[in-house]
Amino acid sequence: MVRVSIVKAVSIALCLLPTLLTLGASQRSPGKSASQKSKQTAPPDRDVTLRELADQIGFKIGAAIAPPVFDQPQHQAILGREYNAAESVLQFRMVHPQEGRFNFTRMEREMAYARAHNMTLFGGPLIYKRQSLPPWMDKWFWAESSLDDAMRTHIQTVVRHGAGVYLAWEVVNEPLTTENWPFGHKWGRVEYITRAFRYAREADPHATLVLNQSFGRSGVDRAFTDQFFELLRRLKANGAPVDAAGIEMHIEMQILRPGYLDEFRDYLARAAQAGVQVYVTEMDVYQGPPGTVPDPFNRQKRIYHDVLAACLASPACKAYYTWGLTDQFNMYQHREADPHPDAKPLPFDENYQKKPAYYGMLEALQEKVNQAHAGKRLH
Repeated sequence: MVRVSIVKAVSIALCLLPTLLTLGASQRSPGKSASQKSKQTAPPDRDVTLRELADQIGFKIGAAIAPPVFDQPQHQAILGREYNAAESVLQFRMVHPQEGRFNFTRMEREMAYARAHNMTLFGGPLIYKRQSLPPWMDKWFWAESSLDDAMRTHIQTVVRHGAGVYLAWEVVNEPLTTENWPFGHKWGRVEYITRAFRYAREADPHATLVLNQSFGRSGVDRAFTDQFFELLRRLKANGAPVDAAGIEMHIEMQILRPGYLDEFRDYLARAAQAGVQVYVTEMDVYQGPPGTVPDPFNRQKRIYHDVLAACLASPACKAYYTWGLTDQFNMYQHREADPHPDAKPLPFDENYQKKPAYYGMLEALQEKVNQAHAGKRLH
């Protein structure tokens, strides 16, 4: 009897098994569907930005503000999202159009933008070539005391007005290639630069003060590098408080020397030896006339990557600014001498789409962040 009962029980269980399995599946299916629904409605992963990576390593990544397009909402949105700093171009004639009268309209607009987007500003040039001057400054006959007072008043009024938002200043621009009239004509190169830096330091003791120079379109010319660091040595000996060496990198691919990156690394090393920081102040890369460079925009990407990676590898290099944001407005198309109407030298195209150049910078920053994280894990 017991054996018969066991057989019956097993038979009943086997008959009920498909039903039990079906019920179990139906009970599990609502949970599974909810999970699938959750995955479908979750927002896609957002792309990391240049700014987020730069912030992780305490590095300034920026772009020059281009007034013709700055008021476009899309331009402002991308600038604030992708960069933690901006370069504010303030020619003498713009902010000091008449003796004793300053115009801070542009400065105020850019300061308000920087505050709203939690960015810092790099301003200048405070002293530059004759074409940057207002008419009242451009005259032959200056008494020394009057010219000194004009320089001091201009520098200190502008720097004090921007204190707290403008954390760095290009005090003197391109001293090797322009006399920077009338100051250089009156006092000579070392003396006028020393005065300018002293006045800027008095106005804001906390700002980084930059001496800026271009070094050619085909690389970093070693002869210019020698002259620049000899000038820096003389300035330091004269008491000029120069904090950083600014380097323009307006690269033209069709004439770029194969060893340009070694030239840049040599510049970085010499700056470190001189005890100054490095700011890459004006970075852009002209892709060359049609047909002159194979695969020009991937080559452009490699140059953007390599220059930024070399900068990030040097403890001296603290900031990297592209000379604008979008190909819609760039220096090569609009310069008077040797214009290139076909130029597309910047990280975003005319429609604000990311170009390979953008991803070259992104990759360089990501590599540096990865190195920093790996170093922390080792310790």
